[in-house]
Amino acid sequence: MVKKYVAATALALVCTTSWAQEPQDSIESVDKYLNLKEVVIKGGLPHTRLKGNAMVTRVDGTALASAGTLGDLLVKVPGMTGTDEAPEVLGKGTPLIYINGRKMRDDSELKRLRSEDIRDVEVINNPGAQYDAQIRAVVRIRTKKLKGEGLGLNATLSNERDLRYDFDRPQVKLGANYRKDGVDVFGQVYFYHQDYRQYSTIEDKTMTDVKTFYQHGPYTMTWKYNQLNYSAGVNWQLNENHSLGARIDLTHRPKSGTNQVIYDEDVIENNVKIDHLYSHQTSKESKPLGILTNTYYNGKVGKLGIDFNFDFMKGGTDTDRENVELSQIQNDYVLSKSGTNSHLYAAKLVLSYPIWKGSLDAGTEMSFVKRNNTYWIDKTTIANTDADIKENNIAAFAEYGCDFGKWGQASAGLRYEHTLLDYDDASNNDYLHRSMDEWFPTASYAVTLGKIQAGLSYSLKTERPSFFAMNDAVTYISRYTLQAGNSQLKNERIRDLTLNLAWKWINLSASYEHTKNAIIQWTEINTAQKDATLVKHRNLDKPIKTLSAYLSLTPHVGIWSLNATLGIEKQNLYLDVEGPHNHQYRVYCDKPTYTVNAFNTFTLKHGWQFDANVMFRSNGNSYIFYNDTYSLRLGLIVQKSFLKDRSLVVRVGVLDCLQRHHVNEVCDLGYNWFKQTNRYSTHKLVTTLIYRFNATRSKYKGTGAGKDVQARIGS
Repeated sequence: MVKKYVAATALALVCTTSWAQEPQDSIESVDKYLNLKEVVIKGGLPHTRLKGNAMVTRVDGTALASAGTLGDLLVKVPGMTGTDEAPEVLGKGTPLIYINGRKMRDDSELKRLRSEDIRDVEVINNPGAQYDAQIRAVVRIRTKKLKGEGLGLNATLSNERDLRYDFDRPQVKLGANYRKDGVDVFGQVYFYHQDYRQYSTIEDKTMTDVKTFYQHGPYTMTWKYNQLNYSAGVNWQLNENHSLGARIDLTHRPKSGTNQVIYDEDVIENNVKIDHLYSHQTSKESKPLGILTNTYYNGKVGKLGIDFNFDFMKGGTDTDRENVELSQIQNDYVLSKSGTNSHLYAAKLVLSYPIWKGSLDAGTEMSFVKRNNTYWIDKTTIANTDADIKENNIAAFAEYGCDFGKWGQASAGLRYEHTLLDYDDASNNDYLHRSMDEWFPTASYAVTLGKIQAGLSYSLKTERPSFFAMNDAVTYISRYTLQAGNSQLKNERIRDLTLNLAWKWINLSASYEHTKNAIIQWTEINTAQKDATLVKHRNLDKPIKTLSAYLSLTPHVGIWSLNATLGIEKQNLYLDVEGPHNHQYRVYCDKPTYTVNAFNTFTLKHGWQFDANVMFRSNGNSYIFYNDTYSLRLGLIVQKSFLKDRSLVVRVGVLDCLQRHHVNEVCDLGYNWFKQTNRYSTHKLVTTLIYRFNATRSKYKGTGAGKDVQARIGS
C-alpha cells in the first residue's frame, strides 16, 4: 500500500512540475526531493559516483552545501585539492571550470558564487575530443534550478583579516535576478580589495671555471589593487527546444594597482663579500576597461541538437616600473615600461545526433587572437621590444559514445587543430612564422562490475606556451638577475592513461602520463653581463613520466561527514647537468609527493555547523624543482543560519591555524644552484555575512568559446 501511494505521488508530481519534463542525469534522479503536503521521498546513494570517465559529487542536500564560497567547496570535492583561490584536480593541475555550461572567465567567481547554490560538481580528469587539446582536466558545476518568477536579490559581505601580517581584504557582492514568461534578466556587481603578500628567502649560486658567485637574502612581494566586476545578461527561453541569450562581463580597476618587490641580499664572490644589494622595485599597473561578451543559441531541430557560442574579448595592461638599487659598488636607478593589448574573437559549434545505441557529437571551434607586447628600459645593455603576435586556431572534432547496456559504455573521438602563429618584433628584427597541424585522439570505456564502477580513458594532449613565455624581451629584475621568454618554444605533448574505480563511498583514480617537450624555466649565464644570470623559458630535452594514485573516502555517519583524500604522485626524471671545469653529473628528480586531506563537517540543530579541515602535502619533486619541506594547513570554521527560511547566514573561520603552509623550491642545474623558501599570507580570520531575498537562479546557457586562448591571454 505504501509503495503504491509513493508511486502515485511521484507520478502526479511528474505530470505537474516543469523540471520533470527536462532531461535529468542519474545524480538528480537518485537524490531528488519530492514534496507534496507532508510526504518527502529521499534517495540514499553515495554522494560521489562514477559517470563515464567523470566523478560526479552531489552538493545539494549534503554538508558540502555549507562549505562557503565556490573555492571553499571545490577543494573539498573528491578528486580535487589546492586552495580556495587556486583549486586543482589531483594529478592534473589547474582545471578548466564551467558554471552551467559557461566557462569561468574570472577567478573572482570562486569567491562570488556560494556553495549553497550548487547542485553538483563533475570532475573530468581526462577530457574527450570536444575540449581543446591542451585542457587536461575539466570541472563542470551545475547550480540548483530554483523555480518561481519575480525579482530576487542577494548580498554578501566578507572580510579576510590576515592574523600574521595585519591587513584586510574586504569584498562586497550585490546581485539581482528577474524572471517572467521565459525571459530571465540578471546582473551583479562585485567589489574586492586584493592584498597579496609573499615573504621569501633566496639563495642563488652560480659557478664558472674561474669563480663562484653567491647571492643570499630576503625577498618580499606585495601586490595591491581594487577591482570592480560588472556582469549582466538575458536568457530567452522561446520554448522547450529553443533558447538564446547574451552576456557581458566588464572588469574595471578604479586606480592603478601597486606591486612592490624588494631584494635585500649579500653578494659573495669566491667566499669574499663584494657587495650588498638593496633593490626596491615599484610597479604601477593600470588596466583599461576589460570586456568579455558571449552570445549563444541552444536548441533542437528534430533529433539534431545545436549548441553555438560566439565570444569577444578585449583587454590589456600598462605597467610603469622603477627600480632603485643601492649598492656598495654603484647605486643605480632604472626605469622601464611594459604594456600588452589583446583582442580575441572565438566561435564554437557543437552538433549532436542519436545514432544506433549512442550519440555522435561533432563540431568546430575557432579563435583569432591579436596581441601587442611592448617593453622599454633606460639601460643600453637590454634591448627594447615592440612585438605583434597573431595566433589563429581552427579545430574540428567528432566523438561517438555508445551504450552497450550491461557490457558498459564506450566512446572514441578525434580532434584536429590547425594553428598559425606569427611573431613580429620590428625593433629587434625578430620574426617567427609557425604553422602546425595536429591530431588528438581520445577513447574511454566504462563498465559496472557488480557493485564496482570502473572507467578507463586515454587521450593525447598538448600544452601551448603562454604569450608571456613566448616574449623574447629581456626583463630587468636586478643587476644580477634578468628574465626572458622564448619565441622558439615547442608545444608540450602529453599522453594520458587514467583509471577510475568507485565502490559505495570509496573512489580511486590512477594515472600514467608521458610528457614530451615540457616547458620549464632554465638559468643561463648572461653573455652581455657576465655577473648576471638570465632566467629563460625552454623545452626539456627528455620526457617526464609520472604515476599518480588518489583514494577518496566520503563516509557519512550521523552528524559527521568526511571528505578525505590519500594520494601519491611520483615522476621519473633525471637531468644530465654540467658544472665548472666540464664536470658532468646526474640530478634525479624522482622523489614522490604524498597528499592527505581530511575535511570534517559536523551538522547540528538550529542551523549550527562546525568544520575542521586538514590538508597535508609532503616534500617531493615536480618537474625540475624539489620541495624540501612539508605543508600542513588546519582550518576551523563555525557557521550559523538565522530566520525561518535560513536566508541569513553568518560564517566565521580561522585558516592555517598552525601557520605551517610552506613551499620551498630547490633546483640544481649544474653551474647554477637555486633555493627559494616561501611563506604566504594564509593565516587568516574570515568573516562572512550572507542575505538572500526571494533569490531566483539565472538560466543562462552560454558555454563560451576559445577557452584555452582566453586563459593564455591573461598569463
